[in-house]
Amino acid sequence: MRSFSIFALLILLLSGCGSADDGRVKVRIWHQKIGAERAFFEDAIAAYNAAHTDRVVEILYRENEELRNLFITASVGGQGPELVFGPSDNVSIFALTESIRPITDVLPDSFLASFNEDGIVQWEGTPWFVADQVGNHLTYVYNKALMPSPPTTMDSLITILKQVQARDEVRYGLTWNYTEPFFFIPFLTCSGGWVMDEQGNPTLDNEATVRAIQFVLDLRDKHQLIPAQSDYNVAETLFKDQLAASIINGPWSWAGYSDAGVDYGLARIPRMDASSDWCAPVISAKGYAVNVNVNDEKLSYVHDLLVYLTGPEMQTRMAEEIATIPVIDAVRNAEVVQQNPVLQASLRQVEVGRPMPTAPQMRQIWDGMRGPYQLVMSGTISAEEGARRMQEEVEKRIADTFL
Repeated sequence: MRSFSIFALLILLLSGCGSADDGRVKVRIWHQKIGAERAFFEDAIAAYNAAHTDRVVEILYRENEELRNLFITASVGGQGPELVFGPSDNVSIFALTESIRPITDVLPDSFLASFNEDGIVQWEGTPWFVADQVGNHLTYVYNKALMPSPPTTMDSLITILKQVQARDEVRYGLTWNYTEPFFFIPFLTCSGGWVMDEQGNPTLDNEATVRAIQFVLDLRDKHQLIPAQSDYNVAETLFKDQLAASIINGPWSWAGYSDAGVDYGLARIPRMDASSDWCAPVISAKGYAVNVNVNDEKLSYVHDLLVYLTGPEMQTRMAEEIATIPVIDAVRNAEVVQQNPVLQASLRQVEVGRPMPTAPQMRQIWDGMRGPYQLVMSGTISAEEGARRMQEEVEKRIADTFL
């Protein structure tokens, strides 16, 4: 039944390829932008369409996992959208499956020369991907009305949050999507752990992983500072409704907090007292890759669209309106970034972040961590058993995929 559903969805997504019914050239983008970033993107595409009567850009949102899998299936089958937008860790999988073409096939060196090293993502020496931002990182976000200044260590975080939570109007000191592995990484890194070694082998079954899991459990069960159950939407609602004093979330969410009337500030996720290591979220570029099936006749349209979506004017607007970090140095050094306290705080978190590996095994690591980690969070297994099972599940997935 699931295979049929995916096949039916793919047929629907692929319908209407090529030109629009009215003769205009159609360029499609599949993306995973959410929140305020999606609203900005939709407005930008509407403006582009209004200014170009000979073409139409169609955009479709899919959640990142589904987007990646559907895109590969479509591209390998000779179809799919002309552009796909997402995080840089997709690049190696797309390249291995021959789903995308080098970005230099579409954009000239003269245009790419203005981007810094974050803006052009390479894998095995080939540039595959052009970014419109870097970061995609988690940061500590706090409600200034409830917490005038943020904690800098985990011990002070616990103390301050207990004080804040004692107020009648505050239900939780902290909230975030703590059941998802991506949101667990900062606690893993400041506990001395990481997900893989230099050869791409998983490194999850160890004391660092156990300590990190136990710390999250203690925040919930011992200190009762976070919700007993949570997902992304629950965390967002609690913070926007000012029932939680702080949240851990990324740049895609910040503008939405202002829209909800929250006077928020950003700070680094606190460091562990014992090690003095800052919690390091993964840092990655987000941007566009070009479907390998784009024919030469359509390349000029894709070129024009990419220049519009990733050029200095757009990156300036994105920095100003939705607080993304530019990947063009001239924009990053401009006043719009240098005088923006939100962007400067975001950059301070990036300074202690951990670059997202582009190794293809990263996909199996995310997927293999999820099940055992969520079993721990549900109380089904211990932290030690969770670390062991994560390692085993990731190893199995890597072996099934690459060996």
